[in-house]
Amino acid sequence: MTTAPPQPPETATRVETDVVVIGGGPTGLAAAHFLAALGVRTVVLEQRTSPSGHPRATVINSRTMELLRHLGVDAEVRRAGVPLENTARITWCTQLAGTELAALDIIASADALMQRAVNSPALPVICSQNRVEALLVDRLPENARVIRGVRAEELYRTPSGVRVTAGGEHPTVVDARYAVLAEGLHGSLREAVGLRRTAAPPLGRLLDIHFSADLSPWTAGRESALYWVLNDTVRGVLVTVDPKRGEWLLEIPALTADEEHTYFEQGVDHHKLIEAAIGEPGEAIAGLRIHSVRNWVMGSTGLASWRSADGRVLAAGDAAHTFPPTGGFGMNTGIQDAHNLAWKLAAVLRGGASDSLLDSYERERRPVAEFNARHSERNALQKRALLQSDGDPAEFARNIEEHRPHFDFEGQTLGFTYEPGPGEPVVQDIVTYRPTARAGHRAPHAWLDQGGDRISAIDLTRTGFALLTGAEGAVWEQVAQETPTVVGLPLTAAVITSDGPGPRDADGSFADTYALHGPEAVLVRPDGHVLARLPGRAPRRELRQAVDRIAHSGLAPARAEGTS
Repeated sequence: MTTAPPQPPETATRVETDVVVIGGGPTGLAAAHFLAALGVRTVVLEQRTSPSGHPRATVINSRTMELLRHLGVDAEVRRAGVPLENTARITWCTQLAGTELAALDIIASADALMQRAVNSPALPVICSQNRVEALLVDRLPENARVIRGVRAEELYRTPSGVRVTAGGEHPTVVDARYAVLAEGLHGSLREAVGLRRTAAPPLGRLLDIHFSADLSPWTAGRESALYWVLNDTVRGVLVTVDPKRGEWLLEIPALTADEEHTYFEQGVDHHKLIEAAIGEPGEAIAGLRIHSVRNWVMGSTGLASWRSADGRVLAAGDAAHTFPPTGGFGMNTGIQDAHNLAWKLAAVLRGGASDSLLDSYERERRPVAEFNARHSERNALQKRALLQSDGDPAEFARNIEEHRPHFDFEGQTLGFTYEPGPGEPVVQDIVTYRPTARAGHRAPHAWLDQGGDRISAIDLTRTGFALLTGAEGAVWEQVAQETPTVVGLPLTAAVITSDGPGPRDADGSFADTYALHGPEAVLVRPDGHVLARLPGRAPRRELRQAVDRIAHSGLAPARAEGTS
């Protein structure tokens, strides 16, 4: 990174802020929201003047919906999209109007849907990335702003942080304490600040056709998130974007060298490909209209380090990692990166924690991203083998459950941990989520009654730390009053009982899931992950030890606060 910033041109707009975010996609905009909610002034620089019209990511999983719920935009996202429970099916067919080969129900029964509601206060949604971006821009709080139509060109080190110069119609110079690179896969600033890219061998090229059509004659009664199509002309997948508006994606991978010519050369008839996937001529497909077409290389990329050598620049989302779309974890992983990073930046900026806390961002998030990448790669290779196969359809239907981890991943979505045991993966079970309040895990959801309002236990950490305890842990309320902040962020205590004055555990789910004993408390971080279970034998010392670990040693794993 250059250390001697030149004087900006006199015509440039000068901006000072706490954090500058390069890139106004879902990750960058989410970072601005999370930082602003913690009182951190944030500026986002975005080259595009408006969100892309081409939908890329489409599935927002339960964990990401929980985060959008904290930002107050989850209801709008659900209205802008389609609840996944309405399309919780994966269909394989020769053509959409042809023979159905097999189907996999992601939510197979009312009981399965109820279990999802037990696991999280927010169910998954199909909502395209461009719509999510537009909603996040519209709902930005006052201490966050987006400057559009400017391209971040240079990033310099300054005595107090960083300076970013951005060109365009309105040249802009931003001085900030820290920079977050959310510039996507093709951004140029990462290498300029010494963040070296890595890449796995590509898994092939895909053709994306974004189109509108009324497909209800062939989808009614078997509404699905995905329709895999296998015939002699097209072997790919129809992706549900918004069936209410008749909006779809047709994704076709090039499986052979000949198909590289078939799909990617000039003059390809994209209407004919859509007709072959649906199994009807164009005149029989009401409202057929192609909006956009793109092709891209599918594979996993990363960075050797997510943080610059001087510590002032951190990468997130596709700037830090990309993986195949088979699993739908790209946008979700990026937004969750931003959530993990935001509270740590806030703590450092407020002087409550040392700069070393920021090192825990990569230490925690990289294993999750790498797990998601490996899982997505396995899914992609499995589907590629299927598309290339001429196997017996009946045998494929009999073995359909082999494909469940690709599409049914509640354990991966909610069950990853930042503190796996020695030799353990960050995800124990891809399909099945088993709630636990152990250190490193997302604090489990449980419905509570607070003053007549129904809230989730995870709502108690929206803007700070929380001590959650049971009837015998009233001492923690006094401890929280004596220590109202942790690393500069608010600390609250909640004594959760079945009939007390605090949040009420009306159905006993909190007691069952958190399994607290006596005066034990769970200390939950602002990102909703459990920092520690505190026995309550020496509560002040136990809290102090946990806080000191954050403030001075960058969240080194700890297993037994207050036991010495």
